[in-house]
Amino acid sequence: MRWLGVLLLCQPLLSQGLSGDPSSLSVKVRMVEVYAAVLDHRGKHIPGLDPSQFEIMEDGQRQEISLFKPQAATVTAAILIDCTGSMARELPHVKNAVAGLLTAAKPEDSFGLFAFSNRLKVLQSFTQNRRAVLKALLETRAMGDTALFDSLAQLARELSGVDGKRAILLFTDGDDNASVLSPNAAVESIKRTGIPMYTIAQGQALKCPQLIKRLEEISKATGGLLFEVNRTEEIAKKFQEIEEDLQHLYLLGYYSSNQSNSDWRRIMVRLPHQRGAKIRAKEGYRP
Repeated sequence: MRWLGVLLLCQPLLSQGLSGDPSSLSVKVRMVEVYAAVLDHRGKHIPGLDPSQFEIMEDGQRQEISLFKPQAATVTAAILIDCTGSMARELPHVKNAVAGLLTAAKPEDSFGLFAFSNRLKVLQSFTQNRRAVLKALLETRAMGDTALFDSLAQLARELSGVDGKRAILLFTDGDDNASVLSPNAAVESIKRTGIPMYTIAQGQALKCPQLIKRLEEISKATGGLLFEVNRTEEIAKKFQEIEEDLQHLYLLGYYSSNQSNSDWRRIMVRLPHQRGAKIRAKEGYRP
């Protein structure tokens, strides 16, 4: 895919119910999804890998890979833009950067455009129609307070119902001052979805260490990245770096065979026969 979107739904959920014979118990297990970026010793993405080259371990137990989407697979990406009052000066630069990425994207990729101030706003639902997204982008205005974490949690839930490779791209320049959810609750909610989140933080956001720490925590936990932008002219370059990473993400899925009762299950993705490869993926999930 030729662009990006900032933020990520991938964890197994157990639900029980009776079916057929009332004495029998049916257990449905949701697939665990893991996004993996594979880099060589120079930090360059390694393309062309197949599922037989990967190993996934959960709490030290090897899991059978049931789903594999290669780096070239299409992506559904949510673009989430901070449209609070403080963004008035930066917003034109963000629009230009996003417009460039949309123009260069693969025709089969889908994008949704979302904005947040004191609440999440759907500017354009997911579509392959670039003109519709660009039109909504150009009409975006900056105003209001910042309900960042409420908006992220809601958007992650929106994306959880979408099949295939997904990602969230977030651009923000301010701290959260209007969310109903506590930061801890919001972070847990977003991490549970497992969808990669890519964040570009600028301006006042960089002056709040606690906010940056939380955004970095979410990005790392979901297999995404955090970028700090000190100059407006850097925005387009960071968008291009996210686009490059998304283009090369692998999506792997498995049905957990882990029978433990732990509330945190550690995940490790390996390439046993690919010497020197570095893998970035989420570190675990809560069942």
